[in-house]
Amino acid sequence: MVKASLRNSYLLLLFIIFSFILNETVIIGNDFIAKATDMMLSGQKIYFSDFIKPLLCMIVLGTICAYLKSIFGKYYSSIVQRDVRISLGKHLLKLPFSYFDEKGTGSIITRLIFDIEELGRFLSEILPGFLINIITVMTATVYLIQMDAMLIIVLFASYPIMLIVADRLSKKLAELTKKIRTHMDKRTEKAYDAIQGIIVGRSYNLYEIHKQKIYTIIDNMVNQACKSTRISSLGFVLKNIITTIPVIFCYLFALYEIKQGRITVGEMLAFTVILNRILYPIGDIIFCANDIREVGVSLKRIQEIYNKKEERKGGSIHNKLESNEIIPAIEWENIDFCYESSKNHHIINGMSFSIETGEQTAFVGGSGEGKTTIFKLLCGFYEKNNGKYALFGHPFEEWNLETARNCFSVVSQNVFLFPETIWQNIACGKENATNEEIIEACKNANIHNFIMSLPKGYETIVGERGVLLSGGQRQRISIARAFLKDAPILLLDEPTSSVDIEAEQKIQEAIERITAGRTVIVIAHRLSTVKNAKKIYVVSGGKIVETGNHKELLDKNGIYAQMYAKG
Repeated sequence: MVKASLRNSYLLLLFIIFSFILNETVIIGNDFIAKATDMMLSGQKIYFSDFIKPLLCMIVLGTICAYLKSIFGKYYSSIVQRDVRISLGKHLLKLPFSYFDEKGTGSIITRLIFDIEELGRFLSEILPGFLINIITVMTATVYLIQMDAMLIIVLFASYPIMLIVADRLSKKLAELTKKIRTHMDKRTEKAYDAIQGIIVGRSYNLYEIHKQKIYTIIDNMVNQACKSTRISSLGFVLKNIITTIPVIFCYLFALYEIKQGRITVGEMLAFTVILNRILYPIGDIIFCANDIREVGVSLKRIQEIYNKKEERKGGSIHNKLESNEIIPAIEWENIDFCYESSKNHHIINGMSFSIETGEQTAFVGGSGEGKTTIFKLLCGFYEKNNGKYALFGHPFEEWNLETARNCFSVVSQNVFLFPETIWQNIACGKENATNEEIIEACKNANIHNFIMSLPKGYETIVGERGVLLSGGQRQRISIARAFLKDAPILLLDEPTSSVDIEAEQKIQEAIERITAGRTVIVIAHRLSTVKNAKKIYVVSGGKIVETGNHKELLDKNGIYAQMYAKG
């Protein structure tokens, strides 16, 4: 975020320069009029033609500076917002998988949209306004000191009171803003859930429940916003009242200075104009703490994302090393793992196994026993707590993480498709894939004929998460994507569990093609799908409790046999 601001600091510098020139133009013009007034009052003969031309020149210069100041200020705000969104998006994509598990979707979306918009408000309104006020006060102060230094002392004597009031109000506003942002996270989360779960919601008539939850959150937001508004309004009123005090003292003191002959009537006129230009900027500078603290809440929320360490890039192995030896594709030795949120509960507990290259291996067990976590650890989405993990004979830590993941193709029961065309969803399986490769992958996945029957063929939009396609069609597109990637290890997470019999047959045929000659790891809930696996690991309580092929495990008459008997 800081880098984004520094890269475009020249725009902010130009904004400051033109703001300074604009203020100097106003002060010079004001001084010009003051001197003309004194000349008239002293009885000197003056010609308006001598004044009009210089004043017109200053008006033109001031207008140009005001325009350029506005342009560069808005450019700076827009460009920094763009750079922050880009850098924040890139950083988010590099964060560990655990961050997205821990943070809700609503919180991330709110930070990407509302908090960055608040940053934009700071850059386009608050920061430029603050700088303009600083420049105005500085230039006007120098002018007033030259006129009469005592006027400045009287002017600033009353402002410590404003500082104390502003500080207390800004702290309270910051607390309320933080609460409002938290409620916005929850509101976005609930709205996202309501949209994503609309089928479940309507099926179970949950509309009123969802509506009430969202309304409750919005009511809380409104209550906090009302409190914030009351405090802001109080600050505005106090600022106006407190600002009036120096005005009264300054005018009285200026009259006294005229009486004493220290300043002229023309200078008094100039002082009046400058005083009006300096009083409110001073008040705005002091009460700007309110806005800065409010924006600070958003900045901290954005910075929280930046402060999260990126996922490790891994070691130096960037290519799968060739070897004449037949080595296991994967080896685990005494692997332990627990999630950050439950450090006392090990999901994987001292697990050891070996998966031979080119063979099919299955993991079975009840729900919550750790099977899906095994997949996450294999792909490096999470890092083990203890133990050894070797991929193709080399410790996983020595692999470049991107290269290691290129060794895996995943076909899950929960298929995710981007809201783009079928072509684009399949092509993401391989960078720079040719038309022929994509079509061949679709033929192998038993989906090409269906795609060609669509009016737009491969250019058909699949909708959000692929909702415009059936479960079986989405699954076969996922398999086509895996075909295209052509990774040496295939991870199958029960890809036929949620489809009908006809779709299952087509998917099963596609899977038989894709598994040929590859190392295959299957998570199975239906044990009928793992009968042909060379080795089956039964997982219970984060441990492997039984090992063998289908027949051997049935003969043991243990957990696997009981699961199989239940169907």
